[in-house]
Amino acid sequence: MGWPQLAVVLASIVALLSGVPSAASDFHNGGVGDCDGCHDLHTSGGRLGGLLRGSDASSTCLRCHAARGGLHNVLSGDGSSFTAGGDFYWLTRSYAWIQDGRARTSPADKHGHNVVAVDYGMGSDIDLAVAPGGNYPSSDLSCVSCHDPHGRRTGDGNGGFPVDRSGSYQGDFPDGTFAGNFRLLGGLAYRTSTTIFANDAPVATAPTYWAETDDNHTDYGSGMSEWCTNCHSSMVGRGSSQHPSGRDAIFTERTASSYASYIQSGSFSGAADTSFLALVPFERGVSDASLLDPASTTGPEAGVSNVMCLTCHRAHASAFQVAGRWDLSATLLADSHPAFGDNGAGASDARNSYYGRDLTADFGPYQRSLCNKCHVGD
Repeated sequence: MGWPQLAVVLASIVALLSGVPSAASDFHNGGVGDCDGCHDLHTSGGRLGGLLRGSDASSTCLRCHAARGGLHNVLSGDGSSFTAGGDFYWLTRSYAWIQDGRARTSPADKHGHNVVAVDYGMGSDIDLAVAPGGNYPSSDLSCVSCHDPHGRRTGDGNGGFPVDRSGSYQGDFPDGTFAGNFRLLGGLAYRTSTTIFANDAPVATAPTYWAETDDNHTDYGSGMSEWCTNCHSSMVGRGSSQHPSGRDAIFTERTASSYASYIQSGSFSGAADTSFLALVPFERGVSDASLLDPASTTGPEAGVSNVMCLTCHRAHASAFQVAGRWDLSATLLADSHPAFGDNGAGASDARNSYYGRDLTADFGPYQRSLCNKCHVGD
């Protein structure tokens, strides 16, 4: 262990003894002081994974990330966690309704990535044995399938000493530490139970306050779709079965202009510098995170910015099938489901499904699919 790493460890110990939090002792940021937040250091208690405090990896993560009122909550009790990745709450809700005289359903396990978290009543996908477009086993899917809880830097795989600061935010890092991957995502050579990642973690910057809005949002730089191919290898490209995404799906002059001018169905008077819509994000086509701004409201730049997987989907889960950012099956967004009166819908599900937005006030009663933000057809 070199002097920089030793200094981090000593700082963590001092912080623990004094009761004063420090940057070095923050969870996932390289401090050893919080090991016992996830691990039982004396007995495994028969739990899976060895020494984990939860019954499995995801259950251990959710001990903190499902905390009521927590700023970093990704599993709420009502869909009110408006994070960029989405709320795993939607994996616990199934909906049924009658439309055009026919029974319709939106099953819980179709709303996103079905992480296995036994302590929270969540299991693997009941229909898909492996990841769409890949071979990652659904039964092994957990939070640590994507996120490295120890925050090791890209290229370290499962080795190395976890001394990095989170790469999620811009800023200066203390001496002896280095910026890690965005959202602690596994980087090149990260190892899961069945997979060694062949693609590096994406470049992005997030706001310190997680509730997503049009001027407080993750600003994506590059590499997200390519990173997704670590598990969904055939889902990115220009094949006939999927929308182009990734570094080759560059905004043309026409699509960038459409994004900038589109306000809502029938209204095309928007300006490029105020056109960003959090429901339809994109990558800015840069590899330097310091060039990103989570408060930016500027739309895409033709020939530089690109469409990515998360332009249309949430990384965790959403209220809609295939983790759509909006109801991809609804002709009018006002007719999205869940809706008030649906079997299985909670009192606030309809409003929370669109991150607290009043769709009629924001877009009018006749707003069509948000595909029109780039492909104006209404």
